[in-house]
Amino acid sequence: MCKLSFVLAFIMFSITGFGQDIIINFAGEGASTEVTTVEVVNLYNCTSIELPGGSSLNLTTGVVTGVEEFEHLESNSISSYPNPFGNSTNIEFYVSQTDFVTITVCDIAGKIVADYGKELTVGVHSFEFTANNLGIYFIHVSGTNHVESSKVICLSINSQQAQLVYNEQIAGTKTEKSYKNANSKEDFSFSEGDILKIKGISGGYAYATVMVVEPTVSATYIFNFVECTDNDGNNYAVVEIGTQTWMAENIKTTSYINGDAIPLVTDNTEWANLGDNDTDKAYCFYDNDVNSIYGALYTYATATNGDNSGVDIQGVCPTGWHIPNDDEWTTLTNELGGESVAGGKLKSTCMELWNAPNTGATNQSGFTALPCGLRDYLDGSFNYDGVVVVWWSATQYDDSEAWWRNLSYDYAGSDSYYDNKSGGLYVRCVRD
Repeated sequence: MCKLSFVLAFIMFSITGFGQDIIINFAGEGASTEVTTVEVVNLYNCTSIELPGGSSLNLTTGVVTGVEEFEHLESNSISSYPNPFGNSTNIEFYVSQTDFVTITVCDIAGKIVADYGKELTVGVHSFEFTANNLGIYFIHVSGTNHVESSKVICLSINSQQAQLVYNEQIAGTKTEKSYKNANSKEDFSFSEGDILKIKGISGGYAYATVMVVEPTVSATYIFNFVECTDNDGNNYAVVEIGTQTWMAENIKTTSYINGDAIPLVTDNTEWANLGDNDTDKAYCFYDNDVNSIYGALYTYATATNGDNSGVDIQGVCPTGWHIPNDDEWTTLTNELGGESVAGGKLKSTCMELWNAPNTGATNQSGFTALPCGLRDYLDGSFNYDGVVVVWWSATQYDDSEAWWRNLSYDYAGSDSYYDNKSGGLYVRCVRD
C-alpha cells in the first residue's frame, strides 16, 4: 500500500482546499497552434504571473497552507499529459539505471487503484493510466535508487476499471525535455468573481492574443492567433470583443505596408504648420520618445494615407486590418454597454499610468487603453499624458476635420467628437 507520508500529503491537500482549485490549460488555433508563453493578470487585485504555454494554471481558490511541506509531489522527472484529463493520461518518467520499478496509483482516499511492476532499462518510459472515476490520483514510482511522486486530475465520471498499461521506451537517454517545466502547474491566488486578463504568445511574439475571463470551472482556453504585423516588422497583440477583432495596443509603424516612409516631424512649429487636409502627413512619438509604450501619433492624412472615403481604409494598418470608422467605434461601445460606461471597460488598470481616479476602469474588454495624451494642432505641443487618450476614426466631418474617440481619467464613458485633421492622435486598427 501507499506510504503513510504520501497518504498524509494528499489528505492535507484535500483539507486545505486543493480540491476546490480551478485548473486552466492553454491551446492555440488560427495562425499558430503553439502557445509558448502565457501572461496572466488578475484585474481585481493586480497580481500577475507568467508561465510556459505547456504549463497549467492552478487557480487556488481555497486557503492553502502547509503545501510547501509536500513539494515532493511535484516530480522533477514524472510527466503526465494531458493533465487534467478526461479518461486517460500518459505518464512518462526517466530511469537512470536498469532496475525493477514499481508504479502505484492511489485515489484520494489512499486506495491503490492500479499498479505495475517491470524491469526497466536506462531511458524514458511511457505508461497509460485509465481512471475509474472523477477525482485526484497520486502516482508513486519507486526503484532501488529511484523514488518519485506526482498527482493527476481526472475531470470525467468513468465507469470502467482503472488500469495502468506499459506503452514503450520512448528514449534511450534523458532528453533535454524538462518534465517539470513542460507539464507543471503554476499556482495563482484567485477568489470567486475575480476577472483575469490572459495573453497567449506564440513564438517570439510572432502572434499574441488577449482574452478576459472569469473562471468558474477547470477548462482549456484556446487562443485564436491572428497575424497583425506592420511594415516595420512590429507584431501586435489582438483581442476579440463581440464580433470584432481589435489591436490590443496602438500601432507605431513608421511606414506604410507598401514600404513608403511616413515623414517624422519632431519640431513643434513644423507640426503646427501642417495643414488640416488629406495630404499633410506626419508622425511622431509622445515627447519625441522613440521608446514610448504608447505607440505613434499621426495626422488624419497619415492615418488614412489620404483616403477620406471612411470605409475599409487600410491607411497605416497591417494587411488584413483597417482604420475603424465612426460606426465601427459605435459597434465597440455598444458591445460594452454604451458610450456612458464603455470607457471604463476599455481603460487599463494595474499599470498606474492613468491619473486618479481613473473612473470606472476595469479593462474587462482586454482593450488596455493607456493615457497617451495627444499632440496639439495649434502649436505642436504634447499635452494630457495621464489624462486622456484619443484615436482617429476613418470618418471625416468635413474637409478639414474628422471624428475621433477619446477616454478620460475622470469619466467612465467614451466620447466622440471631431477636430482638426492636423492634430496628432493615435490609431487602433480593426480586423477586416
